Amino acid sequence: MADRLPDLFSYIVETDSGFCPNPFGGICTLACCKPKIRYSANIGDWIIGTSLAPKRGRLVYAMQVYRALTYDLYWKYPEYEVKKPNKENVRGDNIYKNRENGGLIQVPNQSHSDKHFERDTSVNRVLISNVFYYFGKDAPEIPDQYKSIIHTTKGHVRIKPTSKNSMAVSVFLVWLRDTFKQGINGEPAQANVKCKPHVAVAAPVRQKFDF
Repeated sequence: MADRLPDLFSYIVETDSGFCPNPFGGICTLACCKPKIRYSANIGDWIIGTSLAPKRGRLVYAMQVYRALTYDLYWKYPEYEVKKPNKENVRGDNIYKNRENGGLIQVPNQSHSDKHFERDTSVNRVLISNVFYYFGKDAPEIPDQYKSIIHTTKGHVRIKPTSKNSMAVSVFLVWLRDTFKQGINGEPAQANVKCKPHVAVAAPVRQKFDF
């Protein structure tokens, strides 16, 4: 893990189905949706997702980025075979691979359709974490002293070590590590709900490599 002080990305998880993020298979991945975060987050950074109203501000998950791959490598590497969708793993997020003649193709899955294709693939980058906390429907309330890190509107906020509430990030991470066990701490709150496709594409096609 990088020695630099981490940034923290905070956003609201609109659909907590176990697809995005996907906490299964021993790692947590952000492979679809949230293209701006997938483009911007560096190795060592933290990402947190919080809940919608009426239980706004509860911690759905937190993950620290330790690897970033293109869709093609995510598809090809055997250790991520477990993330491919099948009858036993309907929420698998490893759904994009290269065409023989170039470009990406979406494989059949129950979570995203061709209506999600442009937004998902506008950033060809999958974030992977082996240090994560996923709570789903058992999302705990974030204590008042850390609530300045909660983002309350669409999009996300990026809190850097130079941000005025950076100290809240530091103590939040201590609270997280001291209070909960790593890994899955609850089931998805909306296991049977599909992500709604966004109308506009968030960003042009681009790549960022830091393997």
